[in-house]
Amino acid sequence: MTNSPNLQWFATNAPTASSRTDDIWFVDPMIGWAVNSDGKILKTTDGGISWQQQFQTPIVRNRPIYLRSVGFANPLNGWVGTVSPEQRLYHTTDGGDTWTIAANLPANAPVKICGLSVVNESVIYASGTNDPADIPARMMKTVDGGATWTTWDMSEHATILIDNYFVNPDCGWVVGGKADRSIPKPSRDNVIPVVLYTEDGGETWVNRVADLSSSLPLGEWGWKIQFLNEMVGFVSLENFNQGAILKTTDGGNTWNRLRINDPQENVNLEGVGFIDEHQGWVGGWGSADFQGGFSSETKDGGQNWQDANQIGQFINRFRFFGNPVTVGYASGKTVYKYATAPVTAPLVERVAPLSFLSTNAPAKFDQLVNIEYTLPEHTQTVRIDIWNQFGSYVRQLVDQSNPSAGQKSVVWDGKDDAGTSLPPGIFIYRLTVDGNAESRVIRFDP
Repeated sequence: MTNSPNLQWFATNAPTASSRTDDIWFVDPMIGWAVNSDGKILKTTDGGISWQQQFQTPIVRNRPIYLRSVGFANPLNGWVGTVSPEQRLYHTTDGGDTWTIAANLPANAPVKICGLSVVNESVIYASGTNDPADIPARMMKTVDGGATWTTWDMSEHATILIDNYFVNPDCGWVVGGKADRSIPKPSRDNVIPVVLYTEDGGETWVNRVADLSSSLPLGEWGWKIQFLNEMVGFVSLENFNQGAILKTTDGGNTWNRLRINDPQENVNLEGVGFIDEHQGWVGGWGSADFQGGFSSETKDGGQNWQDANQIGQFINRFRFFGNPVTVGYASGKTVYKYATAPVTAPLVERVAPLSFLSTNAPAKFDQLVNIEYTLPEHTQTVRIDIWNQFGSYVRQLVDQSNPSAGQKSVVWDGKDDAGTSLPPGIFIYRLTVDGNAESRVIRFDP
């Protein structure tokens, strides 16, 4: 089927996330939710014209919560997953007006819930972790709408698990990577992709890319999965040095790896979205230092790619409606919409979010990290918290009550809360001032 040539990508009126909007879910073309790196759950009921902040994550056991995934069964019943062990899953039964923590998870539930697949009102699957170091890959599911959950270990099949997609309560996919067992401590550098399939609700699994293992590069893993129809599907591959996707045209029985060969040499991919067998996009961090935010487009099914940064930046998820597609959304620096016309201005003028972090802070530090911020009069609380690139909490840098107003700065020495020096890498710091949060992605490479 041919899609309308008039459809284009436009930014919605969703807030611009300090780091990015990690995930979105729409129950129809008008009603949807977004979760972002500032710990906020947002909702729109008018196709992105206006957005309401429904929830700001709390401080639990003196640690903030980092949101990662979202899924809804209907306009009222939904779930949000986190990469914070303190509170792993939130649930709403009223469309998000109230969110409660799922307190009935088994003790061995996934430590980080990176992927959610809401099959129907009763059956939901969750997968994680995205961190290959010392955190086992696990899955869990409910068949009674969250009243009870069962969980199981996936270490036999994977070291990391990210996204999952189920076509019915029994048949589905989960993607991630598996590390070389000969290396004592698995890391991202020795992981290769896995695309795991089950037909019995997760009892048994088969790796559908096992035949490609000898040709897949180390330091690469599956991130997001999309099936266009019963036969055609795609998996984005996160790799700091190469851009590539996996594609199937036979229902997932076999897969081919396709390089992203655009002029900008897009890498570190996360989001993947196709509207038909020919036209699609990939996006993500765009570079090894997490600063590019590049997007790329193909019009021949992934054989050839071109730069497409105009569609949006730092894209982690695509969602589409219609066959042929009539509308779509993508989450990244903000929430973007695939439509015939730009999103109109909100009926009520949007109040610009408060900003406290310095706007000219460098993105890379080779010595101490200097974080500059400004506090207004009558500030009651201020915190600065730091995570690594996998969403693992590493440091509380600032925690003050009733601080003085004015320009401030604090130095991070690259150590965690225990005083241990951390290896070079990508980190995310979040400043929270009286419940208003904003974050930055930095590369610390001493």
